[in-house]
Amino acid sequence: MLTTAGVPEVDQLGFWREFVCRTIAGVEATPLHRKDCYAGAIQARSVPLTDLPSFDLLNVKADPQRVSRTRQLINAQTEGAWLLMIQRKGICDIRQGSAQITLAPGDIGFLDTSRPYEVIFPRRFAQSIVKLPTPLFGELFPKGRDIAGTALPGGDALAAIARYNLLLLERLASSIEPRFLPTVANRAIDHLSLAARTLFDGSMRDARRDAYAFHFERASLYISEHLSDTKLSVERIADAIGLSSGHLQEIFRDNSGHTIADYVRQQRLAMCRRDLADASLGQDSITSIAFRWGFSESSSFSRAFRNAFQITPRQYRRISRH
Repeated sequence: MLTTAGVPEVDQLGFWREFVCRTIAGVEATPLHRKDCYAGAIQARSVPLTDLPSFDLLNVKADPQRVSRTRQLINAQTEGAWLLMIQRKGICDIRQGSAQITLAPGDIGFLDTSRPYEVIFPRRFAQSIVKLPTPLFGELFPKGRDIAGTALPGGDALAAIARYNLLLLERLASSIEPRFLPTVANRAIDHLSLAARTLFDGSMRDARRDAYAFHFERASLYISEHLSDTKLSVERIADAIGLSSGHLQEIFRDNSGHTIADYVRQQRLAMCRRDLADASLGQDSITSIAFRWGFSESSSFSRAFRNAFQITPRQYRRISRH
């Protein structure tokens, strides 16, 4: 436990800045109200995990302040860490990069100490902080998305369970038999990881789903407008809408369950079946209908039609007219 209690008022702010830098991260701490004295306390504990690096649990209570971590304070030789801040009392505004959010009691914010950030506590506050080494954070939390400066909302059920378990761990760690502590800590961190993955990966899926639907619609429209072109290819479709062939294939599998080639063939067969059933096109040969919709060989068309509809084109044409 490090506290300004017992430190002469004139030295309290300097003392606070010194042990905040040492315990949490190298930062500039500026009081927002009284300049002559400052009250704050930090309790820190290292918690082991099973087969993973240990992490730190910090309990912080302090007067209003502005905390800044600038590029000048970031030591490139020092291994980075992530701060997962559980807001307990008061509020705080966190800013990192282009992200900005206000934490209310119950929320869990994310900060990356390897990059600049700013945190403002407008009134006296209390926080519990999970300080994870960057390699451990990378093992446990969503990949492919930068979540620095974001937060898990306290009202989310999984976030609430994770918060409850971590606060219990913080309060009872000293009472847990040492050989069991890593297992208990693993479970608590697993709940937090699950909450983060569910929320952030879910958001990523929603955003990806919207983007995929948009690109699928554009590609489908291009295909429908060029079905009759025997030279229609995956590369041409992808180039037309500005995506790579591989990415477009992924979009089609996600939206239709088929490859682009399968999708094009299905659309061509559907149009051929429509024309075969159209009495006004009775004078058109089956081959001419197949060629009209992009098939280049009558035999391959007949084979594809029979595989798709379990009937030959000729049989289908005859049955559809009765």
